[in-house]
Amino acid sequence: MDNDNIDSIFRDFNVTVLSIPIVYDFFGDHDPDGIMYILKEYKDEVKNKALVNFYNKDEKGLPLPRPTEEVQPLTIRANVGDTIRIEFEHNEERRLSIHMQGLKYKNILSDGANAGYNVDSTVGPGEKITYEWYADREGIFYFSDMGDTRFSEKGTNIHGLFGALIVQAKGASWTDPVDGNELKSGIFADIHNPSKPSFREYAVYFHDELEAVNRFGKPIIDPHTGMRTSVTAISYRSEPMVNRAAFIPDKDVGFKFCNPCNPKDNINIIDIKKPMEHHVVDGEDVSMSSWTYGDPATFIPRAYKGDPSKFRLIHGGVQETHVFHLHTHQWRLEPDNPDSTIIDSISVGPQESYTLDILYGAGSLVGSIGDHIWHCHLYPHFHEGMWSLWRVFDRLETGENVVLENGQVISPLYPDGTIIKELKPLPDRTPPPAKDLDHPGYPNFINGKFRERPKQPPLGIINQKGGNKICPTELESDNFADNFTKGALYTQPCSNKKDKCGCKKADVIFELFVLQAKLVYNKSGWNDPYGRFYVTKEQIEEYTECKVTNENKEELAKRYLAGVENRCIDVEPLVIRANKGDCIEVRTTNFLPEMLPKTAFQLETLTDNVGFHIHLVKFDVIASDGGANGYNNIASVFYGETLVERYYANEELNACFFHDHFNPNSHQQHGVFGAVIIEPKGSKYYDPKTGKRIKYGTKAVIETPSGRKFREFGLFVHDFALLFDKKGNPLNKPPFPGSHDDPGVMGINYKCEPLRERLTKEKLNGEDSAYVFSSRIHDDPVTPILETYPGDEIVIRLLDGAQEEQHAFNINGMKWRKEITDIRSPLVQAQTIGISEVFNIRIKDDYEGGDYLYYFGGQDDLWLGLWGIIRAYKNKTKNLLPINSSEECSNKIDDSKEKKVREFHIAAIQKDILYNCFEDHDPDGLLFVPYKYKDDILSGKMEPKPLILRANKGEYIKVKLTNCFTKPIPYQVFPGVPVDKVVTPSMRVGISPQFLGFNPIADSGVNVGYNNLEQTVKPGDSKTYLWYADEEYGTCLLSSFTDIRNHRYHGLFGAIIIEPEEAQIENDDIYGDQATISEDGRNAFREFVIFMHNGIRLLDVDGNLIETNREIGEDGQPEPVDFEDRGEKGFNYRSERFFNRLGDNPDASDIANVFSSVVHEDPATPIFEASPGERVIIRLLMPADKPRNTCFVLHGHKWKAQPDDPFTNIISAQGAMSVGNVFNIELINGASMIPGDYLYRSGVIKWDIESGMWGIFRIKDQNTPDL
Repeated sequence: MDNDNIDSIFRDFNVTVLSIPIVYDFFGDHDPDGIMYILKEYKDEVKNKALVNFYNKDEKGLPLPRPTEEVQPLTIRANVGDTIRIEFEHNEERRLSIHMQGLKYKNILSDGANAGYNVDSTVGPGEKITYEWYADREGIFYFSDMGDTRFSEKGTNIHGLFGALIVQAKGASWTDPVDGNELKSGIFADIHNPSKPSFREYAVYFHDELEAVNRFGKPIIDPHTGMRTSVTAISYRSEPMVNRAAFIPDKDVGFKFCNPCNPKDNINIIDIKKPMEHHVVDGEDVSMSSWTYGDPATFIPRAYKGDPSKFRLIHGGVQETHVFHLHTHQWRLEPDNPDSTIIDSISVGPQESYTLDILYGAGSLVGSIGDHIWHCHLYPHFHEGMWSLWRVFDRLETGENVVLENGQVISPLYPDGTIIKELKPLPDRTPPPAKDLDHPGYPNFINGKFRERPKQPPLGIINQKGGNKICPTELESDNFADNFTKGALYTQPCSNKKDKCGCKKADVIFELFVLQAKLVYNKSGWNDPYGRFYVTKEQIEEYTECKVTNENKEELAKRYLAGVENRCIDVEPLVIRANKGDCIEVRTTNFLPEMLPKTAFQLETLTDNVGFHIHLVKFDVIASDGGANGYNNIASVFYGETLVERYYANEELNACFFHDHFNPNSHQQHGVFGAVIIEPKGSKYYDPKTGKRIKYGTKAVIETPSGRKFREFGLFVHDFALLFDKKGNPLNKPPFPGSHDDPGVMGINYKCEPLRERLTKEKLNGEDSAYVFSSRIHDDPVTPILETYPGDEIVIRLLDGAQEEQHAFNINGMKWRKEITDIRSPLVQAQTIGISEVFNIRIKDDYEGGDYLYYFGGQDDLWLGLWGIIRAYKNKTKNLLPINSSEECSNKIDDSKEKKVREFHIAAIQKDILYNCFEDHDPDGLLFVPYKYKDDILSGKMEPKPLILRANKGEYIKVKLTNCFTKPIPYQVFPGVPVDKVVTPSMRVGISPQFLGFNPIADSGVNVGYNNLEQTVKPGDSKTYLWYADEEYGTCLLSSFTDIRNHRYHGLFGAIIIEPEEAQIENDDIYGDQATISEDGRNAFREFVIFMHNGIRLLDVDGNLIETNREIGEDGQPEPVDFEDRGEKGFNYRSERFFNRLGDNPDASDIANVFSSVVHEDPATPIFEASPGERVIIRLLMPADKPRNTCFVLHGHKWKAQPDDPFTNIISAQGAMSVGNVFNIELINGASMIPGDYLYRSGVIKWDIESGMWGIFRIKDQNTPDL
């Protein structure tokens, strides 16, 4: 380490490892092979306590393991300026380590890995090592074991060997929130800073793929399906809904659970072996209610109203990219940046972390008391236990009886009899008031009874006759806000409104209906017979030409549904609008059938009540959350009833997602979602075709008071769409009804345009995938056509409505700022999105007339029809009113002026690509290569690498592409796509750049829409493209769209790097993945280009198909692998699989050597080299192929998440990476001053690393001659 830690304080920790069964919930589900880091001083105490709890018995003498409070991921803290020393030892029968991300190393032994030619910094049983790092900044620093990174149950990360160091401000201290004592470790703490307000801190660890069993040590069985189910967790805890939800078989099978009852007494006693033939699922509406089931086993953060609070979100899992969502509250993506986007959902990849600095503190702006649920929004994960509550109190909790002056006693108990633990007020805040008989504190004023269904909110339910259904109790009324209204009982979000009482009149009122009808997704007849959706009163009135009243609303709704069924109405997800500053009232009426019938996808399920839960706006969580969470009311309605909720749009929040929160696992994938868009204050909304004022619709023209006009489009991507073909056959049906194993297909706004359905012999070139996006061949897709004129500002409201998968939105030929509110955020052309996330895409850049392809980049997504067209009309059309008087923007490619032109000649070739020295290879490899090297590569004189071109800002770029394919490309079943179809692979090629300017009709490389010039090349022919680099874009992906199904995973991709305007490229042969770039000898930097790609079809040396992730089940048969996980992984056409280095069944002692070049020589993946302190920029791309997200990690270094933003997050892991994402990573302070070998790798343990997605960044000594 350098001299900046000369006056550093040493912060010492003695850490060891505890192998202990980790019990995840009160039902006894546990990981028998759990392993955790722990402070050595607590090891024996925690082990003894945990074992006592593990061997607990129920009243019948049957095993019922119990969770242990102290069993949690090791979370330690230090201050900025501290030197952290961890003495690590263990007695496990393998080598283990602590690898710390993002902190400055003292020496290479601080790495915690055995990488390259480094000295081994893992330790065996009985050995000790002292790791030492310097804390130069605040933040979360994730650590985990690099001694055993296997993805299987034999590895360590999957069983819990991870933790975090949280660095606080200099001079800060931390205490236990319960007793106020100094805290040595713990996931929850109160942080006290001498110069800033104290705050509550909650470390939250998401982790997945648990190797858990039930209380009897048997597989955990879903009582609804009778099949094995998965468990996901938060901080070694979980609350799976299968343990909670009541179920009622319609035949007597010897067991029955009904509300009210306690399934904890019975769950998992029945060992069901097969799915039940006749079964009705009794809904999921109250599965998160503490009234019915008590509090979840997951740790519950607590605060008083208004307490400053930070969530430290940490992903300790091994595979999934999760989406964290917190109800009622928001934070900025970059907490130190006042211009950063306000969000309430965020994707987090394995080994990533985020600080969520909650705006306005606990209870948000309006001080909403109650239970605020937080969870992974991927519904199968939510269902599998990844959720908890944030409990915000209104009265002081001392953990003791409150004795009043009259001698009466208020006991510190929850409604289920559990003690409410003390919560120390933050020392610099006024303590909340004490309890009294009229104000016993949340939740004890809520009307309810333990073990019963929660009650609907008083005053907020309108019955079928139009009257109030529920009156408040006296105790409830005593706790109402002074200016309460329907939907705002305990907090009034609209209290700043300028009417007589500050509350009675909402600015905007929406009357919504929730309906069910058959939705047809495309011209091939793919359909959802049980589509469910929100509509407005106005939509029903416009169709029926009748005014909706309480007496006729049901009849008019049925007439509207008949119009949908008869294809007279084309249903889209509902988009409604309000403005910044508006008080909004939403009235939701339920006209859904009581049951979802059994199909090939689902069991028959009770869905007799529904709600409206919205994101980002402000509200009373007890009355208007649209949920039944914790001890809150159940804000839902039964058939014919109407729910009244109230919200406040305090900011221009852009798109706000809404959906039903009561049956999301059952019917959100059927379409129960939409958005409220909060526009600039005073805005008006118009129909883009007629110019009439509108209240709803996915397409609108927005006019602000300043005169700004823009075109607005709402796009909802959704998966698990449970569709049938026109003959009634299920599309991609699961292994059994009720399975979450990626059933169904996908859609955009209840539509999809599958490539397989367009590839037919009926039209000329109809079977050639090079024309699959062409409207000239196949007509326009049914997915939304986004119509505009060149020069018009476009705002796309991008939302993910359902259900589990991540998707990567791309636009060919257009770009935008990553954050709509932050001009310093980078330009991007792709955005990864997970369910409930929202991205607001503003396209202000000049674009020319023509058709542009928008699409979701994963191969499975595109194949299933997630694409559409942005159509920029060159001339005015009667179907679209202009919004400005300007003519078409000038052509970006201006032939009239002198220009600097850089020319390239590229060949597309077929070549067996060798991925490593063990002869893993792709015999069907497809490559772009410099034409002059074509013959040398084909003959084997040169190794094939991904194409890398370089040019300067301000240059025009001419690329001549020659198609040198000579033999038919074979169709391969593996890795494959859902609902596959055998098609002849196209022999044509094209090449398309990100970011660069081009004429979309001539030079995009894609035959899309009605663009009328050929963009692709047949074998033996050539085409020249002309592009323009108007900015220093850095990394730009080069893609081929001629055959998404059969080309890309074989390697047909590349990159063009746009360097600074005056930059010179040294030691670059046009083909190098590392180069030295300088500007007149100044500002020189090392440039490394890294392609992360998956879905690769590789054969071994004997010609056998390689399937690293194919695991053998308990029955001896291979386990099924999701389409998104199929295929191998690698960097730059190289891969270094564990199997090749370790064999089939390595000794535990050998695992830690897998990254060692001393033992195994260097990997086949690129070895990037630099000298200490040299400036380094990594050009990171994901060109292919599957939608499964990955995460890039570089040991011993850190960088700015947004390179040009001084207030951005500093990170050492980049997650949520998918097809189309590119990053320009400039290492802070350059290459480490400590020579050595640093791993670059995926953070995804399952299955990326073991499949070969790792390599070495070698920092050589200053006097190394070849640098």
